[in-house]
Amino acid sequence: MGSTTVRAGSSSGLMWAAAGLVFIGVFTALFAVALLVRGDLLGAVLVVLLGLLVIAAGVALFLLARRAAAHLDDRGVAWSTMFGARGFVPWEQVHEVVVPEMHEPGEAVLLRLRDGSVVPIAPLRKTQSGDDSTGAHPWYLRAGAAVIHAHQQWLAQNPPQGR
Repeated sequence: MGSTTVRAGSSSGLMWAAAGLVFIGVFTALFAVALLVRGDLLGAVLVVLLGLLVIAAGVALFLLARRAAAHLDDRGVAWSTMFGARGFVPWEQVHEVVVPEMHEPGEAVLLRLRDGSVVPIAPLRKTQSGDDSTGAHPWYLRAGAAVIHAHQQWLAQNPPQGR
């Protein structure tokens, strides 16, 4: 099994918004050329600074949104949120992966561990579909299916030992 990154829909949306900010910042900075042609040096410097500030904000937003993801590999599932701490659970400790529906308890894709505890994968939170107020968003269902599939692959490669 290779490494897979599963990203929240909101995180992907913020990455696109960040790209838009960088695009706006670049064209804002390029507007300084027009100001220089007109002979407005102070205005050109201010516009370049504004453009660079917008570019920096876009890059920062992109990096934060990119950080919010779950990573699935042979060892287990690791995740991090935009600002929060990172988490990791090895597949050996996972008994079951649960993808709660909207009406079920749980705020995110859940890992039920062998010791009985439940660990939510924080960046894979439940969100409702825009077209159906009672159903889960498709990205959430796909992300949950990816975690289930990775766990099943690990189980197939590492059958449980007799007790």
